[in-house]
Amino acid sequence: MLVDLAAVLLLVGAAGLLVLTVRLRRRVRRSAWVLARASAAVAEARRASVTVGGLQLVDHLLGSVARNGEPETDAAG
Repeated sequence: MLVDLAAVLLLVGAAGLLVLTVRLRRRVRRSAWVLARASAAVAEARRASVTVGGLQLVDHLLGSVARNGEPETDAAG
């Protein structure tokens, strides 16, 4: 009788741990997906920032060369 009760308690405990483990695995997978998406977004933002910065530099340099260093006539200020 006591052995049967212990077996039932262990079985219920094991089932509870299995349910908890499955839920935690789902949360970890979801978190990993969110982190991967955020990492991809950060990498894209870095690439865009470098591209924009590089294009602005090239535009500035080409503008200086085209004007021979003279200030732009329609520039503000």
